Amino acid sequence: MYVRVKRFRNKDGSVREYLYIVKGVRVDGRPRQKVVAYLGRLDELQREGAIDSLVEGLARYARRAQVMDVARDLFVHAAREYGPVLVFKRLWEELGLGELLSGYVAERGFEFDVVAAIFAMVLNRLLSPCSKLGVSRWVQEVEEPSFASLSLHHFYRALDVLWEYKEPLEEGLFWRRRELFSQEVDLVFFDTTTVSFQGEGPEGLAEYGYSRDRRPDLKQIVVAVAMTRGGMPIAHEVFPGATSDVKGFAQVISSLKARFPIGRVIVVSDRGTVSGENLRLLSSLGLSYIVGVRMRRVREVEREILSRPGRYRKVTEDMKVKEVCYQGKRYIVCLNEEEAERDRKAREEMVERMREKLSRGGLKALVGNRGLRKYLRISGEKVEIDEEVLKREAR
Repeated sequence: MYVRVKRFRNKDGSVREYLYIVKGVRVDGRPRQKVVAYLGRLDELQREGAIDSLVEGLARYARRAQVMDVARDLFVHAAREYGPVLVFKRLWEELGLGELLSGYVAERGFEFDVVAAIFAMVLNRLLSPCSKLGVSRWVQEVEEPSFASLSLHHFYRALDVLWEYKEPLEEGLFWRRRELFSQEVDLVFFDTTTVSFQGEGPEGLAEYGYSRDRRPDLKQIVVAVAMTRGGMPIAHEVFPGATSDVKGFAQVISSLKARFPIGRVIVVSDRGTVSGENLRLLSSLGLSYIVGVRMRRVREVEREILSRPGRYRKVTEDMKVKEVCYQGKRYIVCLNEEEAERDRKAREEMVERMREKLSRGGLKALVGNRGLRKYLRISGEKVEIDEEVLKREAR
C-alpha cells in the first residue's frame, strides 16, 4: 500500500488535492489501483495536523520504524572485533589446547593468565599478524575478557612456557586429535620452509642460506613440519638457516617415529635445498621423498622425461599432469597451459630482440648478457640463433 494524491482544477484555476491510501491489484492480468481509504483534502489535513497524528498512530504497529526510532538514540563510543574470536575460541576448545596448557601450568604459580596470552598470540597470527609489541596493542581491539589484564612482557614469558612444553603439547594434541578425528598416521609428510627476518637473530640459528622468500640478503631459520596426509600438523623443528644436510632431518624423523606411532615418512622439499648427494642419502636411509625439479636444469629430465609420450590428466582448472617412470624414479610432469602461453610469448619477444641486436652489432651487442648467449650458435665470425635450443625450451 502507498499514498496517492489526486488533483482537481477549479473553474477559477485553483487546484484541490485529495489524499488516498491505495494498493496495487491486478484486474484481468493488468495492474490497477484500488482505493483502501479516503483521508480528505490535503490542505485541511495539514492545517489540522491530522497527517502527523495518523503517522504517529500507525508507527506504533510498524516494527521497522520502531527500530529506526530507537537507533536514533544510539551512539557508538567504541567497537571491538568479536565474531572471529568466537569461531577460533571454539576451535581452540575443541582441539583441547586450553585444557592441555592449563594442566601444564596449573602448579607454576604465574601471576598472569598464561593460556590467555598464548591464545591471544595464536589469534593474532590468524587475524592480523604482527610483532609481540603489536599484539599487546591489538588485544585492545578484540572482545575477549581474558585479554584485559595482559601486557607486553606477559607474551614474552608465555613464549618461554610454550617452548618449554613443546613436545608434551605436540604429543597431547596428537592423541587428542586421533581420538576426535580418527586421523590416519600410516603416512606422514615432512616438509621444510624458511623464515627470514630483520636483524641479527638468535645465535646459532640465524644464518644465510637458500631462501624460499627470495631474500638471500636476510638471515633466516629453517622450519620443518611433520603432517598427516590430511594436512594436520604433528610436530615441528627449527634448524639453522643454512641447513640443507639431510642427516639432521633424518635424526628428527627417527625421533618422530619414536614419539608417535607413525608409518611411512616422505620428505618434501624444493630442489634448491636438497643436493643430489642428500637425495642419495635419503634413499640409503630408506626414506621416500618428493622434490621439485627444474626441468631444464637436470639433463636426464630434459633428455629422457620430457621426450616420453603420454597423455596429460587434468587435475585442476589450470593444471595437467602426466606420470613418467625412469630408472626407478617417478616423475610427475606438470603443465600449466596459461603459464606455457606466457612463456611462449616472452620467448618470442626475446628472440625478436636478439635478432635486432645481432643485425645491428653482431655478437658484441649480446656479449654482456650471459643468459641470452645460450640461445646462440657461434662459429668463428658467424653468429646465429640456435633453433634447437629454442625447441627444447618450448617443450
